[in-house]
Amino acid sequence: MNRVDIARFEFDYDTTWAAFVTDSKLRIYSRFGGRDEHEPDARLSKASLLQTLRESLAAHKTTVERTAAGASTELKDEESLWHPEPKTSQTPLDIPLLRKGHQGCVHCHQVREYSLLQAYHDGRFSRELLFSYPLPESLGIEFDRAHGHRVARVQDDLPAAGHLKPGDVVTRCEDVPIRSEFDLRWALQRLPATRDRVKLSVGGAGGREVELALPSNWRQSELSWRKSSRSVPADWGFRGATLAKFERREAGLPETGLAIMILSVKPRGLTQSLGLQKGDVITALSGDSRERTLDRLRSDMLRRFAPGDEIQLTLRRGGETLELKGKFPAWFTEENSVP
Repeated sequence: MNRVDIARFEFDYDTTWAAFVTDSKLRIYSRFGGRDEHEPDARLSKASLLQTLRESLAAHKTTVERTAAGASTELKDEESLWHPEPKTSQTPLDIPLLRKGHQGCVHCHQVREYSLLQAYHDGRFSRELLFSYPLPESLGIEFDRAHGHRVARVQDDLPAAGHLKPGDVVTRCEDVPIRSEFDLRWALQRLPATRDRVKLSVGGAGGREVELALPSNWRQSELSWRKSSRSVPADWGFRGATLAKFERREAGLPETGLAIMILSVKPRGLTQSLGLQKGDVITALSGDSRERTLDRLRSDMLRRFAPGDEIQLTLRRGGETLELKGKFPAWFTEENSVP
């Protein structure tokens, strides 16, 4: 990634695999890729890739025909066949901390990690930066994996309900033509934080336009799978691990449910705020005792709390059950480089 123009070739740097369909001028017809907390290729299929390629080739044919006919390639947003182009260029080496602290090859996830660290050290880090490339499911849309951007199901209690139906094909989001699920996620990623509505075009020529209201938490998704999560400036102040079944039995705890033992502590961050101690076993977060790894528990905390919010943990300490309350700590990290 060292010399890649990440302003033009922008994608989810935590993802397993990504591709761009471009013309000879590097105008992007489509982005393909993306993942979530499940299997790395769960959101991908060969069939949907072929669908994206077919649609991109059709768009390119139209471009060639327009050019041959002398038509202007400066089209209105709603007519453009390409993704909006950046006004500047940037490489990973333009990130000051990366340029200073990294040697050798730059991997995709490191671009994301250094971007988060740079935002913190520049004083512009915010919780919104954690949640990138929103999933269509956050709007109530589940796409057909064999197609890529054709609606398979719509969830009743989310924004798409009453506006979209199974079989609809999403063809544009605001000024971005959609030829894959990841095109939609990139279009959603570009929306300003202040936006509370989004426009989608459905069905291509002769189709329709719908406008969806955006709920307050629509960008949020599971963070534990993201390698860049290790660079989030959250000051936990403790290390922990999930108890095995025999350890739960010895501690008098159920064999299922949340059970994370605190292995070591530092007198700062969440540890200091709540008064956590080595040997404590966390059994619930604000009453939620679902079984989770430490990474998933931390992801849930980041999704539910911002610095200054009150947080409550239930834990076992020396045979007693305790309810500890305190403030989620301010963003903090001592790190200025990543592995």
